[in-house]
Amino acid sequence: MFKFNGSLLMKPLKFPMKTVPLVLLLLCLISFGLLIPWLGFYWDDWPFILMGRLQGARGFIEFFKYDRPYSGWLYILISPILGSKPYLWHFFSLFLRWMTTVAMWLSLRSLWPGRLREITWMTFLFAIYPSFNQQPVSVTYAQGWLDYLLFFVSVGCMIQMVRSPRRFWIYLAISIITLCLNLSISEYFIGLEVLRPIFLWLVLRPVYGNWEHRIKKVLVLWSPYLIVTLAYISWRLFFVKISGGDPNRPELLFDLISQPFPTLVHLCQVILQDFSHIVLGTWYETIKPELIDLTRSFFLVGFLISLFSAVMVAFYLSHLQSNEMESSPKGDKWLHQPILIGFIAVLLGSLPAWITNRQAIVGLYASRFGLAAMFGISMLVIGLIEWFSSRKFPKIVLISVLIGLAVNYHIYTANQYRWSWEKQSRFYWQLFWRAPYIKPNTAILSDGEIFPYVGIYSTSTGINLLYPQPENSTSMAYWFFSLGRGLWRDTEELIQGSVLSEDFRTFSFKGESLDSLVLFYEPVGGRCLWVLSPDDVDNDKLPKLTTDVAGISNLDRIVQEPPKPWQIPQNIFGHEPVHDWCYYFEKAELAAQIGDWQRVAVLGLEAERNGFHATDARELISFIEGYARSGMLSLAEQWTIRAYRVNPLLESRLCKLWTTIENDSPSSSALNSVLTTVRDRIKCVP
Repeated sequence: MFKFNGSLLMKPLKFPMKTVPLVLLLLCLISFGLLIPWLGFYWDDWPFILMGRLQGARGFIEFFKYDRPYSGWLYILISPILGSKPYLWHFFSLFLRWMTTVAMWLSLRSLWPGRLREITWMTFLFAIYPSFNQQPVSVTYAQGWLDYLLFFVSVGCMIQMVRSPRRFWIYLAISIITLCLNLSISEYFIGLEVLRPIFLWLVLRPVYGNWEHRIKKVLVLWSPYLIVTLAYISWRLFFVKISGGDPNRPELLFDLISQPFPTLVHLCQVILQDFSHIVLGTWYETIKPELIDLTRSFFLVGFLISLFSAVMVAFYLSHLQSNEMESSPKGDKWLHQPILIGFIAVLLGSLPAWITNRQAIVGLYASRFGLAAMFGISMLVIGLIEWFSSRKFPKIVLISVLIGLAVNYHIYTANQYRWSWEKQSRFYWQLFWRAPYIKPNTAILSDGEIFPYVGIYSTSTGINLLYPQPENSTSMAYWFFSLGRGLWRDTEELIQGSVLSEDFRTFSFKGESLDSLVLFYEPVGGRCLWVLSPDDVDNDKLPKLTTDVAGISNLDRIVQEPPKPWQIPQNIFGHEPVHDWCYYFEKAELAAQIGDWQRVAVLGLEAERNGFHATDARELISFIEGYARSGMLSLAEQWTIRAYRVNPLLESRLCKLWTTIENDSPSSSALNSVLTTVRDRIKCVP
């Protein structure tokens, strides 16, 4: 007979330490993975995707010659596997981030085997620390997280080679190889290399009580890493061959020689600004009052998810099995180690950015310069929390609250990227509907950058992915130019006709300003993408720079069909959206361009039948002309009055349109009646 054992119910719940990686994975998925199905490509992701599709390994090798000649090996290996699907890159980048947190946890366990509880807290904080807010830029930062992962693997193996003498040479070999791979990717983490002798000092402390013997042993063990690091620095400063100017030149080092005092003052200011931002300022970003909006369902859902995350972490950490004391005794000297090492690591992690005159607070993508500092700041914060209180429960509550705030911030940030991708996807599909093919060497002009978190070069490469390109080509068929940026502040040169050329690493473009298409894309309120024509020069709703150059928008650059069968790459741009008003508008504009007025009229009738309507009067003009030229004068009259009612500023263009229709059409009583009514209603001056 089964006998009930009531003592099992009384036994407190404890999670073994081996569950930490799984809970870290869950935390990463909650913080960064929930919106992955709705995220796409951003910023430098686009050039990498274009290279993977057109140029392959050779393209990556040539591309990285411009700053880091040997860092393209990750993309050479992984691009053929992941291809061009955004969600695969997002999951891969998140996987590398999770592996980095696990590698940090294992490395610190080897360093401080008696402090598993505090190490776990550091790792949880590191996993979601909000100073880095560009996780959705997945293709670009897959490389960054691999770099971080290699650093921790190298450090962990270095510690293990001391603790496991019988496997000394195996661990040394792995550690040196991963160090070399780490340095081959970027210099972002080279500052952290200075921590190696500190780690060796701590590991050797129980073995070598005499500090002189310990120093000698540390120097011996550190020497291979020091040689590799110094060799890299020498190569990077004096021997590396960079194609073009070096974008990562250590300007501050040279300035210290030429003008030491002002450079030191500037450096101190930069250090104080970045340090205060990473330690304190970044947390303000998580609690901005203006982000609170109880009327938005997304805010409420994000709040509940972050609350669940905080409660989950608090419960887990409270029941995490540990053989250590539940609270740190007063005067615990160990606390000096994470506080001091964490402080040094924050400075060393930021140093590579500082010496190139960059900061973590300057620029849209500047948070990447604080990425290496996340390791140190996590140690520093947990060390300070331990120092301020010896009680376990309040510390867990505080850590859980911080994690909840960070989770909410990351979800909010991912949603901003989601909207950017939504805007991008709509733009590319609408452009493809309007222009199934564009003649090569066409410049695309627009007032300002079109998308957040993207940029001019990235928009250019995105447009080139939209249309067929010759393989292995470095000459781009299209390029995006932002009016108001650089040389294009003066539009007179563009209007008169000028050569437009651009070079971006391995990509180049050359065209003529009179072979341009001028775009306007502000989808607020449901507006569609407008490929402008000279008729738009009087549209007061457009930015002045746009109307200034609308006259050179050459619609003849648009072709009805590509030279060979072609479909938009849906693995990149997503599935074709459900046909809404913008589909009918773009197709009608395309039909109107070649004078297929029957097609325009059919599209207008179909849009009306499906319940779709324009939100901007400018989008009615092609349909008005299509109805009029197809004999549907009553509908043309109705849509004209509707357009004028929505936007009276279109009076001039509507009047010109009806004058053109009158001149091109045989006279009739029906046409004369409509002309009289229209001119009376919209006050056309004869």
